[in-house]
Amino acid sequence: MNPDALIGAQVELSAPDGRIFRFTVASLIPYAGETYAVLSSADDGGDLLVTHIESDGDGMLSFIVATEEDIITTVLEKQVAQTIARALTGVEDTDQEADAAPVCTCGQAQCVCGARAWRPTPSYIRKAKS
Repeated sequence: MNPDALIGAQVELSAPDGRIFRFTVASLIPYAGETYAVLSSADDGGDLLVTHIESDGDGMLSFIVATEEDIITTVLEKQVAQTIARALTGVEDTDQEADAAPVCTCGQAQCVCGARAWRPTPSYIRKAKS
């Protein structure tokens, strides 16, 4: 199974009563030696469904709805972590607080308030002053 081919794929799930529900594969999550697909509802645009992926001998995929709360919770937590990791890929850490000269809490390089509570100036403050 090629995971990249499934992400974004449209799938239809049928209920026992014959109703058809349309979903988009939002992500594939490995958990406990199995692969789970998090499906996003294509009809009402917000519902998520955790499914276990099974493959028959012919390579046909079946999406079986997960019902165990602990599995659903863990898979969704892993999906959030995966989404955050993808979003942060290529983002530079521009905060250089460790390299900043110490500044007093009064904001002066040379303390004028007598607090002597030294801390590095956060980068967003340094950028705002320049």
